[in-house]
This record gives sequence, C-alpha cells and structure tokens, in this order.
Amino acid sequence: MKEQVEQFFKNDYFRFYSKYLPQPKKIGGQEFQALCPFHEDRKPSFNFNNENGTYFCHGCGKKGNAIHFYAKINSLDDRRDFPKILKGISSDFGIPYEEREKKFIASYDYTDAQGKLLFQVCRFDPKDFRQRRPDGKGGWIWDLKGVHTVLYNLPNILKAEEVLICEGEKDVETLKGLGFTATTSPMGAKKWRDHYNEFLKGKDLILIPDNDNEGREHMTQVGGSLNGTARSLKWLNLPGLPSKGDVSDWIASFQDPEEAVERLSIMLENASIYNPPKQKSYEDIVLNVKEFNLLDFPEKREYLRPFLKQDSINLFCGWRGVGKTWFAWSICDAITKGASFGPWECKNPVSCLILDGEMPTSDLKERMTQLRIDSDRPEPFYIYSDALANQWGLPRAHLASEAWRTKMESILKAKHIKLWVVDNLASLASGLEENSKKDWDPINQWFLNLRFQGISTVMLHHVSKDGDQRGTSAREDNLDSSVILKIPHDYTPEDGARFICHFSKARVATKDLSLIGDTEFKMIQKDGLVEWIFSGTRKKNKVEILRNLSEGLSQKEIAEELGISKGQVSKIRGWLIKEEHLTPKDGLTAKGERFLGGN
Repeated sequence: MKEQVEQFFKNDYFRFYSKYLPQPKKIGGQEFQALCPFHEDRKPSFNFNNENGTYFCHGCGKKGNAIHFYAKINSLDDRRDFPKILKGISSDFGIPYEEREKKFIASYDYTDAQGKLLFQVCRFDPKDFRQRRPDGKGGWIWDLKGVHTVLYNLPNILKAEEVLICEGEKDVETLKGLGFTATTSPMGAKKWRDHYNEFLKGKDLILIPDNDNEGREHMTQVGGSLNGTARSLKWLNLPGLPSKGDVSDWIASFQDPEEAVERLSIMLENASIYNPPKQKSYEDIVLNVKEFNLLDFPEKREYLRPFLKQDSINLFCGWRGVGKTWFAWSICDAITKGASFGPWECKNPVSCLILDGEMPTSDLKERMTQLRIDSDRPEPFYIYSDALANQWGLPRAHLASEAWRTKMESILKAKHIKLWVVDNLASLASGLEENSKKDWDPINQWFLNLRFQGISTVMLHHVSKDGDQRGTSAREDNLDSSVILKIPHDYTPEDGARFICHFSKARVATKDLSLIGDTEFKMIQKDGLVEWIFSGTRKKNKVEILRNLSEGLSQKEIAEELGISKGQVSKIRGWLIKEEHLTPKDGLTAKGERFLGGN
C-alpha cells in the first residue's frame, strides 16, 4: 500500500501538500514554500520538494517525507500507526485502499514487581500495536481501563544498578538476550509518564534513541522527566544507524553477537552525560513588572477594527432567521479579503473557517455564490460542513466530544486558521443542559486553549424570550465581545435579514464609540447576489423619539416601542430640547420639523 501511495504522488507532491498547507508557492525548480504547521510561522519557512515529497522547515528544523508529515499533523506515530496513516491519506485523495488482514506477531508481558501479569502489548503485521488485559476467566479485554501502567521488564530493572532505556519492547528483548538490563514505556513514543520515574530512582540510566526526530523527541521527554531522579543520566547515539533505525537494527548489523556486546559495552561506558534542556516551571512564570515588560510579545492584531481581534472569544446571538449566518459569513468574507464590513475596517486579512452544523451542502454552495465568495483573496476561506462529513461517513461534529475537539484543533493549527465561526451552538452542542455551567466548562476551557494558541472563535447562538443569550451565563465569562442582533421595532417579514447590531459587551480601546454603538444592517438581494446596507441608529432613534414625543407618547411608551431604555429616551429628549428641535413641553419647533423632514 505504501508503494501505491508513493506512486500516486510521484513527481507531483504539490497536490499532497497543498491539501494541508495554505497556498504553497513555487520558489524555484521543484521546491515549494509555505507556512510551517509545526510552529508559529509568520514568514514561510517550510520547504517541500515536488518530486520526492521530502520537506524541511528552516524555522523549527522539522524534516521528513509526506507520510511523516501526515502523521505529525494528525498526532499519529509514523511507525506504530503506519496502517492508519496510509488509510487516512488514501481516504483524503481517493486512492483505492486494500486493508490487509492483521497477522499476530508477538505479545509482550507487562508485570508488577513480583512478576504478576498486568497487561500485554501485542504486535501485528502490518505494523500495529494493541493492548489487552486479563479478564480473570482465561480470556482478554482489549483495553487498559483501570490498569496502572508500569515499565516493561519491571522485576529485572528494580534489581539492576544500570538500566538502558530504549523505544519498544523488541529492543528490550534484544538487549536482554545479550545480558543487558533495559526497559521501555508502553504505547510508543512520547507516552512516558512521571510515575515511571520511581522505578528508576538512584540508578545509572542510558538513553538510546531511535534514529529519527520522533525518537529523539521521545528520549528528550524521558530525559527531562528523569532529571534529578537518576544517579547518573547518559545519552548514546548509535553510529551507522539507518533512518528510523533502532538498537535492534544496530545489533543485527554484527555477524558475531559477542562483538556487538563488546562494542556496545565500550560505548555505554563512554557515553556522554546528558543535561536535559531546562524545563520551564511555575516559578519561572512569576515575573516582576520589569521582567514582564522585557518579554517580546507579538502585537495583537485587529481583524475587524475595533472589536474582532486576535486571540479573542466572541458570541453573536439573535432570533432564529434574523440573519446570524449571513452576518458571520459576510464578516469572514471581509476578513479573508482585507475589506471593510459595515462601519468596521479590516487591515489584517487572515484565514477563516466556517463550521456549519445544520445547512445542507447545496445551500452552502448557493450561499457562497450569492455572497461572491471565491478563491481570489489574500487569505483562504475554509468551510467545514457537518452535512458533508456525515455524507462521507465521518462522525458528526460535537463540541462536547473531546476526541472531536482534539481533531478539530489539529485541523485549525495545520491550516493556520486564525478565526473560525461555530454555527451554531444549538446544533453543535446538542444534548447538553443549556443552563449547566458544569456541562459548558470543558468547551469553555477548550476555547481558552485555542485563544492561547492565537486562534479566535466566534460562536453563533439563539436568544431567550427576554432577548438575551440563551442558557448559562458562564458562556459569557471569557468573552471579548458579545453581540446581540435585535429585531427593529418597525420590522416586517418582507424586510428579510434586517437587524440592529447591539454590543452588550466589548473589550475595545477606541475613542470612536460609534464603532461599537448600535448599527442597523439590512441585506438586499439583486440578480441573485447579496449586498449589505448599514447605518447608525442614533440619528434614527432621535427622529423617532422627536416624532413620538410631539405626538404625545410617554417616555415609557417610546422606550418599549423602540426597544431601548427609558433613560436613553430621557437623554435624547434633553438633547432635542437643547438643540431647539423640541420645546420643554414636548412641542415640535420649526427646526424640529426640518429635522424630521430631512429624514
């Protein structure tokens, strides 16, 4: 299957990488460049070769081939999850995939200190690993629920003074056969747990990484965790290993096992002391004002000035059918183009994604046509259709699913999406108790985590009967802006999408408060295309209040009709009297008549 995948992309790896990277650009010959998905990349530093699919990032140093790349962006192990990787690539590109029946190769016993079996790791061909535990009846349960995991070869390492740490049970068995004491952690690379350190306390330890980035990163994690626990800590890079090679490959290169033992013993004796990179601690985070000010933080960008910003969490609420989705799509359209929308200006175009949880795919396509959303824009506009995912046999999107959130986060980071819209909470968080803070907390914490990674979120939600956002108030705890799309007092069904954009919360720094004042939007359609017209509501409210006061309505009646507070009516009445549009007894002046006539 690997050969089929490689043949499919031969001399055309651009179509592979362009699916996962935003707008790769040719820089000469067969070389292309794009923003790196593995670190915060402001200027493209990720290079890949169109002919052979290899890549290298000049910013973070990550390198490998297309299969390794797919594994990294999907949080898979390019060795242990190899069949899953091939299947994923095949699915993404429509490559015929024939899944071979897995053949059982070996099982490895993990025991407690007395040798009692706790669980097994089973190896299969094609290369795959699964864990199982005894069911107490002579059979097996294929999971590790309730099992306290331990290191491999535990009884022997507890008695040893020197322990070699490698990656994989096969390597431990190979070293064991030559008279060395070795261990590994279960479930592959980067699965080391701090409680394993107790088994190795006060011992001489040698870290032997596999010859690839994943293997070295794994051992770096292990070394960092063991630092201060071991009596001594060394690092040994085996010479002459092929790419992805391990200690078993190195030993197999010797015809005489005794020569391998002799050579390895000498290298272990002379291995260099390992000093792990200093790990940041909570104490390091506590800084005085001077130290904090010396830190170099990137300037926070405004996507739609002044309220829609980098690293922000936002909530747009409104009645069903008021136009929330049209509003959000138009905002993303403006931000990906670097254009203004309504009274707000976009100076920093960034990539956006709409997560749609309810519309049919045909409606989405029609909406894109009506809004003139195409690929000709500085930054990409992405659509994630839950309907399409369902049609393709993928699980439905759900904010309460930790597995789905993990996958979605990897997509947002891999495609360098800076702002995404969740449309809407009713369809994408169904089944949750709306008024339960406890149910909402995991989702809220995830949105905070996205914020800390530079990803802004806009949630679309319905309002309650009182016109406020529906459900728990905890949803508003970490918001930077909360927008309610209100229906105007003179709205008629023929108006279609028409609403007043009202900010109930806005963390902004601007002297121009009109930018977060009430603005009326109306969507008009002409020749199958959509356009927006907008205007501030202050002047309109002044006109309506002047007319109603002069006609004898009370301030309370006017406030109820316009959907504003009685205090606002009183304030505007004072202004109308001051400007001589209205007499102190609410009579209309000549100047007031001209004011009404001009509007």
